[in-house]
Amino acid sequence: MPPSPPRTAFITGGTAGIGRSLALALAHSGASVVVCARGQSALDETLAALRQANPGGAHGAVSADVADPAAMKAAAAQALSILGEVDLLICNSGFAKAGTVAELDDADFRRLMDVNFYGHVNTVRAFQPHMVARGKGDIVLVSSMLAVLSVYGYAAYSASKFAITGFAQALRQELMLHGVRVKLFLPPTTDTPGLARENQDKPALCLEMEMGSALNATHSPDKVAAAFLKWLPGGRFYGYATWDSWLQFFMAHHFPELTLSLADGELHGARKRLEKKGKG
Repeated sequence: MPPSPPRTAFITGGTAGIGRSLALALAHSGASVVVCARGQSALDETLAALRQANPGGAHGAVSADVADPAAMKAAAAQALSILGEVDLLICNSGFAKAGTVAELDDADFRRLMDVNFYGHVNTVRAFQPHMVARGKGDIVLVSSMLAVLSVYGYAAYSASKFAITGFAQALRQELMLHGVRVKLFLPPTTDTPGLARENQDKPALCLEMEMGSALNATHSPDKVAAAFLKWLPGGRFYGYATWDSWLQFFMAHHFPELTLSLADGELHGARKRLEKKGKG
């Protein structure tokens, strides 16, 4: 029997993009939601939207840096004081920085790991004692389709997302013994403020390859959030939002060498198009 819909939820990265869409969708369904992010104005605006979506809910907004373990423990305590208990923990914090291995700074590699990977670790560890004590609940770690197959310009970003997969797989077994489910969601390219910032300084070859890819459509946050909530009650560990995501996942796992070859073809095609434009 699938679990009942969550009555309470805590979401990191909950004030923009997929996280905000998830927060509002959960509130509309009747859940009480606490969102976590760093920007106070975005927190205030999202909290107001949550209260409008579900006036009877016990909503909250917590300012914290997910890269700071102590800050996340304090955030967990604050969230639990508002919600009482957490049915659904969504680790959704993250950002992207595209660039080749040679071009990126040392700080870029470290910050991507601090936010994207350790941000999830810190959040889980802050709430784990509460969820284990309850003996139920769901923890969802949001990763990326770039944790299925990494491509040109995403070595640092994909490394931080691949790390989430390994963490989530082990955590799944650890917490299943305590009645807590752990799941992994792999969103596709999504039209978010983060994507807009990422595209500002993305390498030209990287951007051209994405624009010319048959399997890299950009999707709306609401569409991705709807797919997330449809997948959540089921028993599958891996979740993806769209048919193209499913196809990428299927190809990478069943035909890995062919998938790499296809990706190489897209890279070479993108370079030729740039050369014709005089940008190669």
